[in-house]
Amino acid sequence: MNLFKIPLRISLILTLILTLFISCNQKKDVPTEGVNSYDELFSSMYQRGQFNGNVMVIKKGEIVYQGSFGLKNIDPIDSLELGDRFRLASVSKQFTAAAIVQLKEKGKLSYDQNIKDFIPGLPYEGITIRHLLNHVSGLPDYEALLDENWKPELKYNDLERFVSGNEDIINMMIEMKPGIDFEPEEKWEYSNTGYLFLATIVSKASGMPFETYVKENIFAPAGMGSVVYDFVPGPDPNMPERVFGYRTELDGERVFEDMHYVNPVQGDGGIYASLEDLRKWDRALYTDKIISEASRKEVFSPFVLKNGDTTDYGFGWFLDKSPSGKKVVLHSGGWVGFRTFIYREIEEDNCFILLSNNSDSYLGEAVQGLKNILHDKPFDIPKITIVDTLRNVIVNNSLNEGLVLYRDLKETSSEDYNFNEGQLNNLGYQLMSLEKHEEAIGILEHNNSLFPESANTFDSMGDAYLASGDTLKALINFKNAVKLDSSLTYSRDKIKKLESK
Repeated sequence: MNLFKIPLRISLILTLILTLFISCNQKKDVPTEGVNSYDELFSSMYQRGQFNGNVMVIKKGEIVYQGSFGLKNIDPIDSLELGDRFRLASVSKQFTAAAIVQLKEKGKLSYDQNIKDFIPGLPYEGITIRHLLNHVSGLPDYEALLDENWKPELKYNDLERFVSGNEDIINMMIEMKPGIDFEPEEKWEYSNTGYLFLATIVSKASGMPFETYVKENIFAPAGMGSVVYDFVPGPDPNMPERVFGYRTELDGERVFEDMHYVNPVQGDGGIYASLEDLRKWDRALYTDKIISEASRKEVFSPFVLKNGDTTDYGFGWFLDKSPSGKKVVLHSGGWVGFRTFIYREIEEDNCFILLSNNSDSYLGEAVQGLKNILHDKPFDIPKITIVDTLRNVIVNNSLNEGLVLYRDLKETSSEDYNFNEGQLNNLGYQLMSLEKHEEAIGILEHNNSLFPESANTFDSMGDAYLASGDTLKALINFKNAVKLDSSLTYSRDKIKKLESK
């Protein structure tokens, strides 16, 4: 499937048609409790262009709300249904962790076993399965290595660039021998590489392909119909419920954002599931169908680092507290056009699931709104990102008109728009991606004038000057960033590179 663009003038017409078409075809199953609040939040977000996807809320084990809003596909145009399956992205990690836990219970491996027992040839010593589960291994990021070394002359969505699976990455790392970022247990750092390795360990320990193992030992016992998706460039006849990711460009065009050359990788992502699949998964985790009670306690427990600090991550789950102070396990996911979230209050038997396929930047606000409603607290309809409003003015007219509009809106419409630091920062990087370097610098300098104590604004200005070719000003800004925050390793790395030239 090639990138498909809808011209802006056609897009505006389609928006009017689609609003009527999709509104008539929205699927909502709304029991009595919390109806107005949940539906007000998501109907409002949908109408404001802030949410495209499916949502479910479970309270005390019962569904109290579910709804489906927007597009499943942009070519051909198709509306979402409640049973459609979304790419889960990193929400998939909890299934990889559960497979490891099962194999430990079966005596096929131990958590403190060296990973080289299953993947010989790796250039790493002293890294265990537990280190991978808890994200404390120090392994380098495989995506960064691939971007630099795996057919870099091709685009991320060129079919000729696609890896065939985990073995390609593992063989590359064995051959290149990239060093670790830190010693195991020294600190916590999210690692997709670790969960890729875990999927391969599941395959080696069980003697069957990873996707076969999870289907037979996790999805089937839980009653789920999910699949580990073998990459198919286009509609998959084996999964008619498959949802496609897309995004809206700066000029208003809708384009597919569904393909990436690492899509075939398993363990860190790749699973497709529906709301109902994840509801069944939630229910199964209160039983011994998948893993034992003793194992569940360990899965939902933090890791203690060498310095005594406690992480907020178990085995494939982040750990948190609910508004009432009870234990929460959760995970988010983001890949190509998909943004996903599962939130489980395991001591209160509450859960909600968000699945989006439009590069959703409002997921955090939706999560907060759901938490508030679930606990009978007031909630807000998210403010509109100022980026969406400014970018078209700057791209189509001028930087100066964009800045004038920003000041006017901040003075007259502060209740409707979000004016936090990240807004102009995001816009600056979007303008850089369009090679509008002068405009990007102007926006990021204005952001720095509004937030002069933020190290991040200086780092972002450094990136903009670097992209424009002004290495001296880039270096000055990176150094200013480090002065304000000495922990910014990415700024330090850029300083080191520039000074070595």
